[in-house]
Amino acid sequence: MGIVETELAAFELSDGTEVRIEYNKGDVIHLHYGSVRFDLTPAEFDEFATTIGAGLDALEDIKYE
Repeated sequence: MGIVETELAAFELSDGTEVRIEYNKGDVIHLHYGSVRFDLTPAEFDEFATTIGAGLDALEDIKYE
């Protein structure tokens, strides 16, 4: 468990799953997805976010073909 310095995002998905992203003391980012928690470094989180963004772009390209 970390000490939360900043809550970066908090929302609920359409299926009711709660998602929370926290920046914690010690330069650790926690991504909470329901009862699962991912511990990421800022670099890992940036890579994750970039990959998700690229996936979204690819899906939009497919949708509008």
